[in-house]
Amino acid sequence: MTMSREEVSSTHLQRIVDSARRKSFDPCVHIDWNVPFDCSRFYLPEDLVSLYGTALWERMTREDRVRLSLHEAASTLAAGIWFENLLCFKLADYLSDVSPHDIHFYWMQTEVADECRHSMMFAEVIRRAGVPWYKPRFGDLMAFFTKYLTPKVSMVLGTLIVEAVTDYLNRRILQDPRCHPAMRELSRIHIIEEARHLSYAREWLKANWPSLGPLRRELTRIDALVSTIIAASILVHPEVYKNCSLPSDAREIARANPHTRQTTMEAAAELTRFLRELGVINDRFAPGWRAAGLIA
Repeated sequence: MTMSREEVSSTHLQRIVDSARRKSFDPCVHIDWNVPFDCSRFYLPEDLVSLYGTALWERMTREDRVRLSLHEAASTLAAGIWFENLLCFKLADYLSDVSPHDIHFYWMQTEVADECRHSMMFAEVIRRAGVPWYKPRFGDLMAFFTKYLTPKVSMVLGTLIVEAVTDYLNRRILQDPRCHPAMRELSRIHIIEEARHLSYAREWLKANWPSLGPLRRELTRIDALVSTIIAASILVHPEVYKNCSLPSDAREIARANPHTRQTTMEAAAELTRFLRELGVINDRFAPGWRAAGLIA
């Protein structure tokens, strides 16, 4: 797929490439992996665990709550690996047509390198914790459409959606001293390095949205809503509850949990604010976002 050289200004791209050269991290070096991955520390802030605030949560022991937080964190990290692999596939496709004389070349190489390190960082938590690989359900089908049928605007929009939601989770983990130190350091690294990915996605959308035709805009509005619903729904795999020996109705309890719905809205708040300003969320599509519990 040929890329438009006008899609993001060279000045902005040079700035975020320079930022990457100053601030990039090796998780093998910058994270202390020697702290045991046991049930003494939480892996998500308690109020971000899907059953928090329910009657079932009140009956669970602290160890049960910590174990659930570990499995939900591992599920979220597995979804992150899955998405970042797809993003790297798309970027590699775009790179085949970009000259090393173009700053876009250096930016995309930088983003691929960042995502590869993040995937290995996430995988190390899953491996050391000894929890299952929670590959997203229907992942192969979604990957097919993403790899071969997704236009550039949807790829950039998908990056913004996923990174905006995970940025919220990362900031909450980093701020909570009860969370496992490896999770907090992972979150710190992810916040710093993903900030440049978020910056690129916002700049690309602001620069290219005005040039999209009416049909492409309408399709993008649909895509934005569907992608955000999917991104929020795949974070906690249904098998998490069974693997934590919870009752068979635990998943339904979590899905009906009003606290979890409120958390989802908070996690999407920065994203939806930007999409409103851009015009992706307009009066015609707002009811769909409201029905999905993504805006008030």
